Amino acid sequence: MLTNWKQQEDLDFLKEVSSVPLQQGLRHLQAAFTNFFSGRAKYPNFKKKRHGGSAEFTKSAFKWEDGQVYLAIGCRTITYQME
Repeated sequence: MLTNWKQQEDLDFLKEVSSVPLQQGLRHLQAAFTNFFSGRAKYPNFKKKRHGGSAEFTKSAFKWEDGQVYLAIGCRTITYQME
């Protein structure tokens, strides 16, 4: 699904980011609708992208080296929150 979306010209912005957070977002969406249809949760709400946001990465999507975080798409300046 994600591969097909990245090939569409009107969705070129998807190529600008790593596929890992996009895949994670789809997993979260799947879980939200599964919970909704099984009666465990309300209908999922769309979160607008203009209100900032956060990204979630799996362990294999980044590395920590010399005090910098290297993401799959290259080195980025980020703020982070440890939970």
